Amino acid sequence: MTHKKCIDPTAARHFIAHYQNLLESIPITKPKANVVTQLAAARDALHADPALLQPALAHLQDQGRRCADDVLQAVHTLRVNNWIYVSDTATHSQLLEASDVKAAYAIKALTTPLKEMFGSSGAVISCGLLVYQGQVVSDGLVRFLAWLGPGYRGSFKEQLADCRAQGQLYRDRLLPAKLSSKESVSIQK
Repeated sequence: MTHKKCIDPTAARHFIAHYQNLLESIPITKPKANVVTQLAAARDALHADPALLQPALAHLQDQGRRCADDVLQAVHTLRVNNWIYVSDTATHSQLLEASDVKAAYAIKALTTPLKEMFGSSGAVISCGLLVYQGQVVSDGLVRFLAWLGPGYRGSFKEQLADCRAQGQLYRDRLLPAKLSSKESVSIQK
């Protein structure tokens, strides 16, 4: 069954296969664990050190495999962070930056909507977001961090409404994690 909060199932399978192959080629120093833990560790390592990408691609090539161009393009937009999972609409989940960047994202899941994973919104989660096929998607390696109480949920819903009103709810791009004041001025010009 196709869910409106998820990307096209064929695109999701394509993304998952290539993303997983790429992440499995990232060297990590953690001892062998379950596959999800290993993939998340590799994703975190890649995010922390983008220079790991070229050796991973070379490793894939040595094995006669490759990372599809559209997935590789998405990987270049990868942001791993803690996010405030505020709410859902009929077509996407809404996340707020948990940092000092004022932005919200309308995201799609790959195969399982966030609400199905957690049972409810109103949580702090950790995951990778990427821009894939023109939309912001979660990479599917999602970790629950904390539930939010009613006061926090209300505050974050107001912040989400404010972002929406100011045109800071993004569906098709991710903002840089932190902008220096110099970068912020050059973007505004």
